[in-house]
Amino acid sequence: MNNFLGNRITLLRHMLRRYRPAARTGQMEAAGVAATIDMVIQGTDERIRLVNGYRNKLTGPVSTALEYAGSIIDQIPAAIEISSNTFVSNPYVNAFFTNIDELQSVFSRSSELRDFIDDYHHHDTKEIYALLCMHKSEKTALGMELAGNTLKKDVCQIAVNFSDHHVYAPAPTEYETRQGLKNCLLEGLITKALDRVVQLRLSRRQLEDQQRILQARLRSRQTNHWDSLDSEKTRKQLAQIEETMKDTPQASPLEILNEVKKVFNHAEEFVRLEKTSLQVDRMGIKRNEDAPETSNRLDLVEVTVGTDAPRVVSLARFPRNEVLPRIDIHEWTRKRMRV
Repeated sequence: MNNFLGNRITLLRHMLRRYRPAARTGQMEAAGVAATIDMVIQGTDERIRLVNGYRNKLTGPVSTALEYAGSIIDQIPAAIEISSNTFVSNPYVNAFFTNIDELQSVFSRSSELRDFIDDYHHHDTKEIYALLCMHKSEKTALGMELAGNTLKKDVCQIAVNFSDHHVYAPAPTEYETRQGLKNCLLEGLITKALDRVVQLRLSRRQLEDQQRILQARLRSRQTNHWDSLDSEKTRKQLAQIEETMKDTPQASPLEILNEVKKVFNHAEEFVRLEKTSLQVDRMGIKRNEDAPETSNRLDLVEVTVGTDAPRVVSLARFPRNEVLPRIDIHEWTRKRMRV
């Protein structure tokens, strides 16, 4: 998820601004679908507009994708307060970060969040909502464990670690953050559709280039009366290419539209969500529910985008007054580099 979201951060900011008025005025669903269709065409190929009835042809797939993106976002639990005050009391905050310094630095180093607080429209915003994405890893290590009244050493344990934190889609309300994420997922589908369109063009072009080369070679051999056996080999190669071309349509506006429809009709192949649970203690060690050590149950949401590795996602509420000054961020970074 990091690559996908990171590459589209500027567009996400633009989309958030564009769609906020629609959310405030309760824009009709049909108008939302129409606006999304325009986004799809702008992001793939404007020639789609040459297809008769292109809007009707795209309405169903786009509506399906919008519903699916909405269902993904709706499954992300309500935002939790992530701050110095909740580091000790909230088991999620305690598990996600090693200490308060790291917590504050993750949010303070976010360029998206920095742009948000620098915008004078958000001058009075006290809490910033955003999506927190992390990579979860598990590592086997030897540690100590209490068995009755005996402290056992060199016990095989599984340590759970959350790293590579990223903050996306900051907004003054949770609703706006969810809408921004929905738009971001749609942009991901547009990018995938564009990839398919580009591949369609390249595949056809490569075949046409091979066809021209073989045709020229065959004409040359016939003109110079070269070995007929070699000419026959060229004819067979040409026949194979032309047979393949029958199953490889040209990148016409209709074929491009069909490629777009395939992506938006099957959004679940691009974005997948999985809910998992684990029991960890305050040291990040994985425990069984019946273990004598005190531990907490974490219900996690993992989102996989395309071929990227799954990322744990959580909606967050971060106090504006805990955003570090830029000089403090640089000092924290220097300390981390020296460690």
